[in-house]
Amino acid sequence: MSKPTALIFSTDPLAAALIGAAVELSGFAVAFPADGENAREALLRVRPSIALVDCDDDGACTEAFFGPALMMKTRVAVFSSSRSRRLLEPIAKEFNVRTFSLPIEMADLAEVLLNG
Repeated sequence: MSKPTALIFSTDPLAAALIGAAVELSGFAVAFPADGENAREALLRVRPSIALVDCDDDGACTEAFFGPALMMKTRVAVFSSSRSRRLLEPIAKEFNVRTFSLPIEMADLAEVLLNG
């Protein structure tokens, strides 16, 4: 039986790697967009269980990404700083997208991964 996959979008390669390591410790496989690949292309290639999206990623943190992701039954969780989270809340509510702030405890991350 294969592991569920989390697709991670981040503008910060170090943050993406650290989140990826924590996601792997939670029992998920990790995927990232390939070089030059836009968010929708990565979504179609990977077909993840969940997409973890940095709200600073202009290609993935948009209605144009959330809609197709949710139509593919990919859960979406957006991570951000507490300042930018306030700006994101209205769109997150509209698309029923989960938000969380970094840093995050492992137990809380596991809950996000399992329950979107």
